[in-house]
Amino acid sequence: MLDEYLQNTLFFLQTNQTAAIVIGVAVVALFYFKTKEMFKLVAFCFFMAIVFYLITLLAGTLNTGAKQKDQMIYKSKEALGE
Repeated sequence: MLDEYLQNTLFFLQTNQTAAIVIGVAVVALFYFKTKEMFKLVAFCFFMAIVFYLITLLAGTLNTGAKQKDQMIYKSKEALGE
């Protein structure tokens, strides 16, 4: 899902170079005039990316564990002849 949004954004910026330049100039201006706030924003975005990664990693682990549990239940039933 996130990968699709990234691809769409990159495609938009590649086809609309004027918009890309305006966004780039705005980001550079914000870093120049509001340096402290922008570094706080970058740190917050980095923190959120780490949290998102850990949540998806944990969800994947739980999903794998649930699948293995279901497989073991069916194997036990087959062994008992049910």
